[in-house]
Amino acid sequence: MNKKIQIVLTSVSLLSMIGCNIDVADRTLFTQISGTIEESKANGVFLAEYRSNRELIKKAWVEIHWVYDTLGNIKKQRGHELYIEAKDSIGLSDSWSECEQGDTSNGNMIAGPRYLTYRLTEEELSKDTLIYYIYGGKKRKCMGELLLIKKK
Repeated sequence: MNKKIQIVLTSVSLLSMIGCNIDVADRTLFTQISGTIEESKANGVFLAEYRSNRELIKKAWVEIHWVYDTLGNIKKQRGHELYIEAKDSIGLSDSWSECEQGDTSNGNMIAGPRYLTYRLTEEELSKDTLIYYIYGGKKRKCMGELLLIKKK
């Protein structure tokens, strides 16, 4: 009887230790995103804000990749990410031909459908204007050029 109780208690302890961590993402491993431009600035990871030539884009900014360390502090990483919040579900392509084919694999949706993201190189980050091609809308077709102009 004593052995059975010991096995049950050990099993329950192991399951609770493992189970409590299943649904919680490890914020020390996955790149985080600031919810707003203001939050990005407060976190010290903000690099640039962009305005768009299209009303479809609500806001766009670039921040340094970052994670939390084990103490909950922000730890900057390598790389820069462009975050675009749009009013509609869209995709972006680097070229017109990709857009015409519906290839929007260059951008990724994160935080549900909230942000479209692009990883930027140093060269792209140094440019005053970023050019992409919008795919989407009601007819799910190439909708034209998107210019993101860096705010000074």
